[in-house]
Amino acid sequence: MKHAFRIAALLMLAVPAIARAEAADPAGRISAYDDAVIGVMKAKLGAAARADRFEPIVKAWYDMPTIAGLVAGPAWASASAADKATAIAALTRHSAVSLARNFKDYDGTPFRVDPKVIERGPDRVVKVAIGKDVLYYRMRQSAGSWKIVDVISSGVSNLALQRADLATTIQSGGLPAMAKKLAQLDAVK
Repeated sequence: MKHAFRIAALLMLAVPAIARAEAADPAGRISAYDDAVIGVMKAKLGAAARADRFEPIVKAWYDMPTIAGLVAGPAWASASAADKATAIAALTRHSAVSLARNFKDYDGTPFRVDPKVIERGPDRVVKVAIGKDVLYYRMRQSAGSWKIVDVISSGVSNLALQRADLATTIQSGGLPAMAKKLAQLDAVK
């Protein structure tokens, strides 16, 4: 009994240390993110259920306020707190729907995280190979852990694409129009 108690006590001490190490290590964060993505893929759910499962993953691993501000551009500075919150929620849902569309089921292809992290000023870039495809996750410190702020695939920034796709909408109708357009895009099957 004393032995079991000691093991339990050691495990309780180790878990926070592991969590701190993961929070401090961008490659470790992406490895945990990949495990979460694979878990959803292995569940073999329909598109809507996958999007629902991806939404908390997006909230946990992505810096959605920073992403929303970068996508919105200059309109972000003058937007109300309510409009910002609506835009963040819409972009979070849109990101979850996009993940659900891109990661449907798991065929066993490993996600290989390169442990060599690239430093770009305050950002860190983590390379992940999925079969022949390569993704680069640009990360930034937020609330004490590394969070994703962009994903680059085939040399193309997802953040830049979103900003370009939504620029006219934001310019003509602000953040409420952006949220409305994202909801329309997400409704398309």
